[in-house]
Amino acid sequence: MKIISPCRVHMGLIDMNGSVGRIDGGIGATLDYPNCEIVGKESNEIEIEFSSSISNKTAEEDLKALYNRMYTSANNILNKIGQTGISLKLKEVIPAHTGLGSGTQVSLSTGKLTSSIYGYNLDAYSIAQLTGRGGTSGIGVSGFEYGGFIVDGGHTFGRNAEKIDYKPSSASKNVKTAPLLFRHNFDWDVVLTIPKIPVEEQVADKKEVDIFKKFCPVPEIDVNRFCRLVLMKMMPAIIENNMKSFGECINEIQGLGFKGAEVQLQKSTLKNLLIHLQNISYSGLSSFGPTIYSLGDKKEIIEYSNEFFDREGLEGDIIISKGNNTGYKLI
Repeated sequence: MKIISPCRVHMGLIDMNGSVGRIDGGIGATLDYPNCEIVGKESNEIEIEFSSSISNKTAEEDLKALYNRMYTSANNILNKIGQTGISLKLKEVIPAHTGLGSGTQVSLSTGKLTSSIYGYNLDAYSIAQLTGRGGTSGIGVSGFEYGGFIVDGGHTFGRNAEKIDYKPSSASKNVKTAPLLFRHNFDWDVVLTIPKIPVEEQVADKKEVDIFKKFCPVPEIDVNRFCRLVLMKMMPAIIENNMKSFGECINEIQGLGFKGAEVQLQKSTLKNLLIHLQNISYSGLSSFGPTIYSLGDKKEIIEYSNEFFDREGLEGDIIISKGNNTGYKLI
């Protein structure tokens, strides 16, 4: 049996203020490529291997992290369903540390494939609970299950609530996945510009936790504007297939609330790339980056991204992708 799951662009956390008794909330969209692909079969023990294409181009510490993530997810699911083993081979993987949701998709894909091979139909939300995903944003989990453009409702906040402080998903344990508020097909092509960033400049783990502590709560005025844009402009625009209206929101929210903090924390080169791409397209930073997603004239976006890479001496990938409206696929 084989599973293929989409990547996602995370467009922003809606409310990192919390004064109404709720935080997080997210907007994002799932894309067909890059994706996660795993093949599996029954076994008496947990066996995990990687395709040569992954082994040859992935750093050893990242391979170790992938192995541990897959092993933990498989083990948790096996314990839940009363089985002892599974044989899994990771054939394709979403690049790690790029803001495209690699960790969530590997964990959920491993869990879904493991349970399905033994005839159990666990949904993404159950698997997320068992594998420790979706503690802050629900975009990756709902995107895995359904695909499309998604708005999630975050978590209760305060004393005796789901969350008592501001934390990223990696540090938010035993928190239920945020409820799905809105889902609609996302039918536009997207260009992903992914500059290669040194490990020491990537935002993850303790760095991410420290950033949440430093920048939260965000000003209520930013949250109010963000919410208005989502409810009264982005959601109607996606229903009406109005890229211009949707894209204007993407450009504006790069300076609002927690998304504004994510953008300002980037090195000047990446910020300049985003600003210049916004001159010819609708562009935003996915999660903590470094991936920039762009809507507009694909040829022009690709030409400009290549010119910028050459001018700044950068390496990276430029990928044309499209909306995924199905979520995972089991074959």
